Amino acid sequence: MARTDDDDPTIRMVRPAAGLKPRRLAALLALAALLAAGAAGWTALRLSESGRSAMAPAMKVAAEPAIPLADEAAILAAPAPDLQVFRFAGAPSVLVLSFPSLRQQGEMLNRLAAFVEKAGLPRDRALSDAELDAAIRQAGETPESYYYGHDYGIADIVRFFAAADRDGIMLNGEEARLRALLMNAGTPAAGALISIPPEDTSQEIDASARAAILRHELSHGVFFTDPIYAAYARMFWRTKLNDTQRAGFRTFLASEGYDTANEDLMLNEAQAYLIHTSYPRYFVPDRVGLTAAQAALLRETFVRGMPDGWLKAATRIAGPVHSPVSGRND
Repeated sequence: MARTDDDDPTIRMVRPAAGLKPRRLAALLALAALLAAGAAGWTALRLSESGRSAMAPAMKVAAEPAIPLADEAAILAAPAPDLQVFRFAGAPSVLVLSFPSLRQQGEMLNRLAAFVEKAGLPRDRALSDAELDAAIRQAGETPESYYYGHDYGIADIVRFFAAADRDGIMLNGEEARLRALLMNAGTPAAGALISIPPEDTSQEIDASARAAILRHELSHGVFFTDPIYAAYARMFWRTKLNDTQRAGFRTFLASEGYDTANEDLMLNEAQAYLIHTSYPRYFVPDRVGLTAAQAALLRETFVRGMPDGWLKAATRIAGPVHSPVSGRND
């Protein structure tokens, strides 16, 4: 079982006083890191007007309509004859892409997935089309099933486009569309992007599964954009899970194709699956070596200590962790 305090199993993290401005500090640190990297032609998505001007010779960007704010219900209810883009109402620095097909989602985001977090692939360069196709086939997947939902910090997307530019990788039309979309959206360096698929009977994605994927990915969005929540998740992983439980999550995540050498990825996925994924297909406690009772205790402990916000309120409402089968969330 996870280690808990004998007197009080609850962990509690409180936000610092407003004067400390943790979000601003995190954004400044992220901005400094991006500027230090010196990514040619793509050092940031919204650093300054001069930064946008520097991009203009490389790519002309068509004007995009304002991106609407939307909550979970509105995102799930919106028809998607084409790509739909939202800012999540509970965390406006999280962009949500709702796709009309798994094929289009894969064309836009699979190469990025391979660059950021897929096991056995280079972290310092973008794959060519042939390499990406081979990686997907080697994983036993298709472009549609490589991931059902995606999530990335904006800083990693910046690195991806910089690497593609540097190495002369020809982006496909959907990837170029993503780049243009993010430039026009004015996405902050400390922001995040997540995606959800449409309902798809061939992949057993119904309305309930789609809602589960959205909540799972939104928890990643909070991890990327809220440094208080991210610190809490890291502390929980390091102090409330024991070595055996962490190893259990690594084994499970390795089977799902994640890079287990990335510790932040491991704990980010652990919080998303254990705490925020209650749909029967997408998380099974015994696959990480937990009994249903152990998983329920860990979940209760985590939720009680969560920093206040929309995610904590939504998690209180959600039901307990079930004992499901498997799935391919990011």
